[in-house]
Amino acid sequence: MDKYNFKFNILTKLFKKILGEKKTLIMELLVENMDEKYLVKYTIKEICDELEVSKPTVIQTFKLLEEKGVLTKIKNGLYRLNLSDEL
Repeated sequence: MDKYNFKFNILTKLFKKILGEKKTLIMELLVENMDEKYLVKYTIKEICDELEVSKPTVIQTFKLLEEKGVLTKIKNGLYRLNLSDEL
């Protein structure tokens, strides 16, 4: 395992301990599916179905990310991850 993957795995484990498994899975899904403009096209229902998580869990995760300024809702099913250096 290279140094990058090792650090990524450690970060993932930390997120799971702090936020929980399901919230971490949701965040991973968002990052893995964003485009070059940091846009993610997923409805809450699609996330629930793909990850087998509850709607309240997805909504709680989105609210947390929005409160921290990490996620912005453009419209239903379209979100932007705010990953600038200012965070």
